[in-house]
Amino acid sequence: MRSHLKIFYLIFTMSVSVFAQNTNKDVALSTNVSSLNINNEGILKITENKTGKAILCTSIGNLWQLTIQNKKESALLTPKVYSVTASQKAEVQKSGADILIIYTGFKAGNTSLPIGATFKITVRDNAYVFTVELHSTLKEWEFRELAYPIFNDITADAQNSKVYWPNGLGQCFESPRVFKEQVFNYPGGRGTMQWFSINTENQGLYIGSHDPERGKKQFKMAYNSQRATFSTELQFPVFAAHYVSPNIIVKPYIGTWHDAADSYRQWFNQSFKMPSIPDWVKKDSGWLLAVLKQQNGHVMWNYDNIEKLCYLAKERNLTTIGLFGWANGGHDNLFPNFIPDNLMGGKQALKEAIKKAHERGIRIILYANAFMFDVSTEYYRYNGNDVALMQEDQTPILMSVRKFFDFTPVIFAMASPSSAIWRKTMFDLAIQANELGADGILYDQMGVKDATLDFSKLHDNKLPQDAFTKYRVQMLNEIRTKMKYINPEFIIMTEATHDGVITEIDYHHGWGIGSALEPPRFAGDLHTFTSLFRYTFPELIETQRNINPVITRSEANFSAIFGLRHEIETRYDEDVNYLLNEILPDSTSYSNVTYVPPLYQKINEMPAKEATKYIHDLIDFENQNAEFFRYGTFIDEKGFKVNGKNIIAKGFLNGDRLGIVVWNTDEKEESAFSIEISGYDFGEAKEISSPKVSINSPLSENSIRLIVYTKVKN
Repeated sequence: MRSHLKIFYLIFTMSVSVFAQNTNKDVALSTNVSSLNINNEGILKITENKTGKAILCTSIGNLWQLTIQNKKESALLTPKVYSVTASQKAEVQKSGADILIIYTGFKAGNTSLPIGATFKITVRDNAYVFTVELHSTLKEWEFRELAYPIFNDITADAQNSKVYWPNGLGQCFESPRVFKEQVFNYPGGRGTMQWFSINTENQGLYIGSHDPERGKKQFKMAYNSQRATFSTELQFPVFAAHYVSPNIIVKPYIGTWHDAADSYRQWFNQSFKMPSIPDWVKKDSGWLLAVLKQQNGHVMWNYDNIEKLCYLAKERNLTTIGLFGWANGGHDNLFPNFIPDNLMGGKQALKEAIKKAHERGIRIILYANAFMFDVSTEYYRYNGNDVALMQEDQTPILMSVRKFFDFTPVIFAMASPSSAIWRKTMFDLAIQANELGADGILYDQMGVKDATLDFSKLHDNKLPQDAFTKYRVQMLNEIRTKMKYINPEFIIMTEATHDGVITEIDYHHGWGIGSALEPPRFAGDLHTFTSLFRYTFPELIETQRNINPVITRSEANFSAIFGLRHEIETRYDEDVNYLLNEILPDSTSYSNVTYVPPLYQKINEMPAKEATKYIHDLIDFENQNAEFFRYGTFIDEKGFKVNGKNIIAKGFLNGDRLGIVVWNTDEKEESAFSIEISGYDFGEAKEISSPKVSINSPLSENSIRLIVYTKVKN
């Protein structure tokens, strides 16, 4: 068999050499905006058609990096890894509408390698499509990781180049100097889409991966201030002897970042179908997240106290309650043993409490953790080897969660969705939630966790990168499909979002950059740009992220203008005291909390009754204008322009009607503004306190106004 493979390799090498000879001429491709050329010195350059200015420039010798491993040479359980270099100059030629860059000789150090590679560039939909096919003719030689394409010099305007980056709901870096160097891992909460854009005025460069497998990959980009250029690369795990990359798209375009987002969404629609979401979710105003029992066993709310939580939710016009720490172990303890707790009243009391919540018009979501399981449990003892995500040395990944300084950390192992046992465990929890009467289940971290490699020999995935891409989606799809058959109104919910799971989720709990006006989990200037994901996926139904037991006026307005649902959280005794007794916390109130404590300054920002009334009235306003706030398509600022100091405006389109929500973010002074728009006639303007106001009157401090337009008929 081995001799047969050697013969095949010789034939492959000879055929490629013949195919690729006499290729030292310049080769070129073009779109309606730009031209791509590789000259006889191996320099790849993309230039603007009108001006001839360079958009990017790189040597084809630096276009890729590759590592390979020999599975027969192992240290413990980890194969030895080699960096690959070309032993021969690449052959470049035009083949029909494609440019081919062919390598027939590789080496690792002084060792010749039995591999070949063909890099291809073609034009599709006015974009350059980069792909590569790698072959190893001996199976013990396996490709490990590929970086491609690598661009060393992307032209940047040091003052005006903005970078739109899919971390969380989005970031916008206003200049290359503040961008510096960034990395995101897709799919995950900090790498939510597989594209980014660099924009200068009304033109841009879109770089993305149109990968229908939604596979694991890493995007890197850095700015070189001396050269005034960006460098960027995509990295892919391979772990195979034969590999064909997904399409990597490089598209210079005329327009704003919206055009880049439109390109990505157009491709996404060709590959995937968004979920059909129950109408009650679309109408939902938001939720009250309540931890009933702490990690240390302290009970704050018994099951019969859920009635009080319903009152608190209704008082604020919130229509859903998320029950965390509802099981016997409390929150972040004894997972995945989510068992109704006799200490809090028992199973029947929980069922009765959920039934009473429904009678009051409140939906109930039960919490489950999608990936962590407690190593102190019998579940771990008897199922650990079959469930745990394994590193390359076949040891599990362990982590600890400690909620209070005076409590011992709880140790968890990470579970893999490629484990059939774990997938069944998660499905069984959905069945239990439905039997208890809940309206849905939240699988925590499903939209947060990066695609971690899983090297277990006992799981379904053949490639380590498939566990948290292919099998994460499979697990969700299996649960969703079966639960929708049992109860079409039952929903699947998760924390955060990314487009690797968005097709399987009904409702998202906000997390990360863009989900809050002042994100609680990250420090410093975050360049928050919520519009990026909201515009690309306007169907997204997600709560804001609010770690406090009160929604401040600013956070409420922020949530409304971006079409997010509202949230308050009650996680600690101090939160309970605030909600039930209006006792304000101080700087010492959360001193025992290790894990993202509430911000007492925000809780003290306005009187409790005033905060409660504002969010109640704002939600009434949203419900009265549900065609925009609940059923409208978020279009950001596309098609109109707003002028005014401290003014933000976002549009929601519903048929031929457009609702523009305007927010004066200044907390002390009113502000005048104007809107430039064509193709629409003005209809009416509304505010919370008044059903009709003048469109041109100044907007009061920290207030919003809805302005309704109707499309002009031809």
